[in-house]
Amino acid sequence: MSIVFSVGAGPGPRTGTRNYEWSSNPPGSENRDHMARSDRKQAAAKFRRAIARSNELHSKYLDDPALFESYDRFTRWQLDYMLPFFSDLLGPEGYAEAVDFIVSDLAGVAISDRDRDIERATPVIVRSLPGHPLQTAAAAVELNARALEINLGICRELLVDGELPPRIDEQDYFAACRKMSSYDECMELVQLAVDLGETLKKLVRVPLIGGLLRTMRKPAHAAGFGALQEFLETGYLTFRRISDIDRFLQHLRERMDQVFRQIYHSD
Repeated sequence: MSIVFSVGAGPGPRTGTRNYEWSSNPPGSENRDHMARSDRKQAAAKFRRAIARSNELHSKYLDDPALFESYDRFTRWQLDYMLPFFSDLLGPEGYAEAVDFIVSDLAGVAISDRDRDIERATPVIVRSLPGHPLQTAAAAVELNARALEINLGICRELLVDGELPPRIDEQDYFAACRKMSSYDECMELVQLAVDLGETLKKLVRVPLIGGLLRTMRKPAHAAGFGALQEFLETGYLTFRRISDIDRFLQHLRERMDQVFRQIYHSD
């Protein structure tokens, strides 16, 4: 807001005036506001693209019974393969649930209902969320879409005559991973997961947020967003149980680095 006022030479007839403009906004605030609006617009566009891509990928196996069975079995095999890397981290309070939530909830078939809920709720999400939470949500769906694309590609590389073999050989798995992705790309996704963990850390410290999520439970199911609501509530409760979130995220990064070094750099 700006106010323009004039100052004359003093009492009596004025021979001229000088205009001064005073702004109630701090210097540079308009530029910052413009940048914030631009960042929010970009986050909204990223959110729409990523969730649309996720559901496009889901449809590829949901509409193909043979691929559905193979992909479901592959994601369960992959989870069983990765969990032993975290075996010594399952002792501290809350760690076991958090490992399962993060490792298993990126690309399994069970998340398809949640992603459909998210796409249906997209207009409300991008309209209602402030800039920073919207950027966080966009990062979350981007992580999901990219992980889903990689895993679906790996699964297809492992198919023999259109079906996943009864036994998945580790070397075949490594070869499929190396064809579909890279160590650097996977560690980039790990960093996205850690960043989201940092955001959840802040969320669990917000007073009354747990009560708000519980209050939303029935309305969300009634509105058809039950899968999304359960995901949000599970994520909140999972991270709330962790005694030291920073330490957990550090361990997560280190162990995923160990996993991907074995996959992409071993002989």
